[in-house]
Order: sequence, then C-alpha cells, then structure tokens
Amino acid sequence: MYGLEIKDLTVDLGAFKLERLNLNIKKGCITGLIGRNGAGKSTLIKTLTRQQDAQSGSILYNGLKFNGNEAQVMNSLSCVYDAPHFNMALKPKKILKYYCSVYEGFDTERYHKLMEKFRLPEDMRISKYSFGMQRKYCIILALCRKSELLILDEPTSGIDPFDRNEIVSLIQDYLMDENHTVLFSTHITEDLDKIADYVVMFEDGKITLDDDKVTLTERYRLVQCDNMTAEMQSGAIGIKKNMFGYTFLTQDKEIAGEGVKTKIPTLEEIFVHMLGNGGEGI
Repeated sequence: MYGLEIKDLTVDLGAFKLERLNLNIKKGCITGLIGRNGAGKSTLIKTLTRQQDAQSGSILYNGLKFNGNEAQVMNSLSCVYDAPHFNMALKPKKILKYYCSVYEGFDTERYHKLMEKFRLPEDMRISKYSFGMQRKYCIILALCRKSELLILDEPTSGIDPFDRNEIVSLIQDYLMDENHTVLFSTHITEDLDKIADYVVMFEDGKITLDDDKVTLTERYRLVQCDNMTAEMQSGAIGIKKNMFGYTFLTQDKEIAGEGVKTKIPTLEEIFVHMLGNGGEGI
C-alpha cells in the first residue's frame, strides 16, 4: 500500500519544470528526497501540499484523489516546511488553541509531554525560540495532529547535531505506526543514512534514482586508488582527483589492485559522485 502515488505529474513554472513525474511512496516507511538546490524537491512538496498547482497528472493520498475528498486528505496530511508557517509573534499557548479549534482530535496530552521533553517554554514567543527549538516545535505540532502522512522539507537544516538527533528520534517514533508515511527532503544525507528506508534523487526536475537504501548502498563500492587504469575508468562513476589520488564509485565489487581501497559508500558519497557524474551511471 502506498501513502502517496504520483503519476505523470507535470508542474511548469516557466524557468523550471517537473515533467511527467512518477513516484510511489510506501506506507510504513521513510523516503528521503535528495538533490541539489533547485533540483525540484521543494516544488514537489509544494505541489503535494496543494500550495502549487500542477498542469497535469494525478496524486493519490492513501488511495484518495484530492478533488472530492479535500477535507479528508488535508486532515491526513501534515507538512513541516523549511520555515514556520504561522505568526512568529504568538506564544505556544495561542497556537495550541488555534490548532485544537481547526484540527479535530489534536492530541493535547502528547503535545504537552513533548513540549516538556524538549524543554520548550510555553510562555515565550516563538520568535524568541532558537532555530532548533522552532524546528522541534513545528514537528511537535505536525505529529500531534495524528495525520497519517508526514512531509518534511529540510527539517534538520541549519541546526546543531544534538537537536538533529532529537528530531530524527521524533520521526522514528512516528513510524512505530505502520499506517504512517514519511517523505523527508534534506541535504543532510547523514540523517537519511540513519533512518531512511528509500531514497529518491532529483536532478533538473527529474528522478535519477529511486531505490531502497540497503540495495542502493550495497550496489556500489567507493574506491580510493593511487592511479587510474583504463579498466577502472571504464566502470567509474563521478571520478574525483585529489592530492592523494582518485576516488570514484563503481558497481564492480571485485575491483582490486596495488594501492586500491574499497568500502560500502554512505548516501552522501553516492550523492556527491552521482551528481559529479551528471546523474549518469545509476
């Protein structure tokens, strides 16, 4: 079962376009979106959350079309954007009152527990929170809505490692319910190494990679070598030269030789070498 089904989606912004995009996001899983700035991640998220119109194609939310099921779809969907989408001059008590009035079944008990757990003062204006505190507060609001689909746009960007770990922990707890689905856009691939089940890479409005994380990382080897041979070069992806020699990805797991070291790559290493190869070799 899929939390999101995207078929032949085209979003034309003039200078940029998502064209005939096809993507299925599985329930009970965390799917990470990666790619350069401007690759299409935020455009997709805005389209999924109905902040951007599509010219053609279809989107199913837990099997439902948006048209004719607007209230049900929006109640099942929570999004944490790259910046708070509410009045920053308000205090949490005021925001809580608003959320309880708008979202039926908002979990106030869990809200207060999470506010206490993450030491977020309820009598302080959100504008006075640190950036990391603001990110955690936005995620708390999204989680307490009891939505089945959680979309996160750069939720850990610009915050310290301690706050990042706490946010990642919140996301993992959310996935304890197998009916929940997470779509997680980030540049911090270290977070996806920890928690992602699937990885989708964007480049110039197109999907260049869509695979489960374990299969993806096992498919390649990161090679470090003193010298490049013609045989190595023929299967190399994203060759990078530095003062110590060369590094590249390869699908040749038997590659060996003098001065050759190999390892299973991280998602960041795959990301860097794939994009350095123009998205080819996938």
